[in-house]
Amino acid sequence: MSIPKTCKAAVLPDYGAPLELREVPIPTLEDDAILVKVEMAGICGSDLHIWHGTMGIKAPTPYVMGHETIGRVVALGSNRKVDAAGEPLSEGDLIMWAHAYCHDCYYCNIMNNPMLCENRRGYGMAPPEKLMGGFAEYEYVVPGTRVIKIPKSLTAEETIGVACAFRSVLSGFEKLEGIDPGDTVVIQGAGPVGLYACVLAKESGAGQVIVIGAPESRLELAKRWGADHVVNLDKMPDAKARKEHILGLTNNRGPELVIECSGFSPAFNEGVDMVKKGGRYLILGLTSLSEITFSPAIILHKNIRIIGSGGATISHFYKALKFIESRKDKYPFGELVSCKYTLEDVNSALKGMQSGQEIKPVIDNTNR
Repeated sequence: MSIPKTCKAAVLPDYGAPLELREVPIPTLEDDAILVKVEMAGICGSDLHIWHGTMGIKAPTPYVMGHETIGRVVALGSNRKVDAAGEPLSEGDLIMWAHAYCHDCYYCNIMNNPMLCENRRGYGMAPPEKLMGGFAEYEYVVPGTRVIKIPKSLTAEETIGVACAFRSVLSGFEKLEGIDPGDTVVIQGAGPVGLYACVLAKESGAGQVIVIGAPESRLELAKRWGADHVVNLDKMPDAKARKEHILGLTNNRGPELVIECSGFSPAFNEGVDMVKKGGRYLILGLTSLSEITFSPAIILHKNIRIIGSGGATISHFYKALKFIESRKDKYPFGELVSCKYTLEDVNSALKGMQSGQEIKPVIDNTNR
C-alpha cells in the first residue's frame, strides 16, 4: 500500500483554543512500530479536560489529540508478527492498542501494574511530528505498544468504546474482586463509562443496578444495557432527594457498591453518603483536578472501602472485545455512538460532548 509523506491531523495549538487542521509528517517506520489508517476515533469525556488543561496530566502544546482509536494496518515494522494474543498481524487488519508501557520499571515488573509505568508514552498528547493521536488520517503506533486485533464479527460502532471507557471499567471491576449475588449497585453517571459499568454490573450478578444521570437519552440506553432503575438528574436535582429515593430501593440501608463514573467531583460526597455501611465506593471517572471538601471520618465510621482505578492494560482490551462479541445480540452496544463527525468538524464533535447531549461522538474516517 502506498504511504503518503504527510497527512491531516487536528492539532491543539494551546489549551482552551480550537483545534487546527494541519498537514503533519508521517514518521519513518521503525522495526517494532505500526502505521495505521484511522477509521474511527472516539471523543472521550477526558478529552474535554485535556482540551482545557484541567486533566491530571498536562503535556506541552501543540499536540495531536485523540486517545481512543480504531485503525487499519497499512504498514508493519519488521519485528511485528503477532498481536498481544498471539494472533498473526497483517496489513489490512483492524486493531486497537493500549498506551506504551516500558515493561522494565519498578511498577511494570515488581508491582505488576503498568498503568503506573514511570516511562509511559501516552497517545493523544504527543507532538504533531510523533503522530500519536487519533484525530488524524493516520496514526503511528510506537515500538513497545501492545495491540489487539478486532474480531471481524464486530463493527466499529460496537467496539470504539473499548478503546477507553470499557477497558477502564473492566480494570476497575478487577479491583473489586467480584460482586455478591443480590448486591445493589448504584452508578453515578450515564456516559460511556457509566453505561459499561451498568452492563458489567448486571452481567456480574448484581441484584439491581441503579443509574443516576442525564439526559433522558443516556438513561434510556442504560435501561437497554441492564439498568433496573434510573434516576434523572434533571428531574431530581436535589442530592438529598436522590439519597432518599435510593434508600427506599435498598431496605433503607443503601447500596453495597457505588461506582463513580461521572467525572463530577461533588458526586464523591454524594456517593460516600449513600453507600451502605461496610460497602465499597469505586472511583473511575474523576480525572480532573477540581477539589472538594470532605471529612475522612465518614470512611472510618461507615467502615467503607474506597477504591481508585485509572487506566488499563491490553488484557482489558482483549477481555472487553470478547465480552461484546459474546453478548452483542443481547445488548445494543453500537448505539453508544450518538453522532459521527468528519475530521474537519472535530471542534463541533468536542462541543457536542461538552454539551452533555452526546453519548459518544466519533470522528469517522471510513469515507476518506
